[in-house]
Amino acid sequence: MYVHAQSFISRHLPDDPDSNGIQVTLTYAQSLDGMISRQGQALALSSRASLLMTHRMRATHDAILVGIGTVLCDNPQLSARLLPAGETPCHPQPVVLDPMLRTPVDARLLAGPKDNPDLKMPWIVAGPNADSGKRRLLEELGATVIVINDVDGEGRPRLGKVVGELERRGAKRLMVEGGAQVIRAFLRSERMVHRLVITIAPVYIGAAEGVPAVDTVLPHIRPLAYEQFGCDVVMVADLQKQ
Repeated sequence: MYVHAQSFISRHLPDDPDSNGIQVTLTYAQSLDGMISRQGQALALSSRASLLMTHRMRATHDAILVGIGTVLCDNPQLSARLLPAGETPCHPQPVVLDPMLRTPVDARLLAGPKDNPDLKMPWIVAGPNADSGKRRLLEELGATVIVINDVDGEGRPRLGKVVGELERRGAKRLMVEGGAQVIRAFLRSERMVHRLVITIAPVYIGAAEGVPAVDTVLPHIRPLAYEQFGCDVVMVADLQKQ
């Protein structure tokens, strides 16, 4: 499985040293009916094989970005911990879009680096109206809080500014994992996405319980490859710019 994952990444997500600007990979797992989670619940969709591929992909990116909803629901580490024993993984820099600084002080993102020095403390991207006391507390715990003053009508930092700031801080390859609001926002800003990687699990969730990856925005894609990992199928595609 490790060799398969490594081959897949090298063939379909090669490093491009001549690329201008940050490279963005948008990736997520979904059910056959297009759901990425259940309402308010964590949901493990990926098989062991496709999860190993995802961790291999994480190790090839400088930073990995999720929204605050994913942190609150899944409490992730955002690491590449499933790489084979004996290999020292290059863990990506965790980035959380958290306009109002709702990240819990006991989040695994804050605790993990204390137990494993190879992990990185998170960068938390906030808006200008975030609580200053919570900012000080998160910074005392080791997080870096990045305030973006350019926000949309709902107070969320504009993605172009966020991606630009991450590039300024040294990220050349950014992996975006979710959740639903973040996925939809990047799909709407399709010109920022260079590669789309979707893991499709052989299960149904149902519209009554499920949270879909897409809403009214249906981007055009150009599939490049399909490959099986365990019982899942992984699709790699380009977003066709409109």
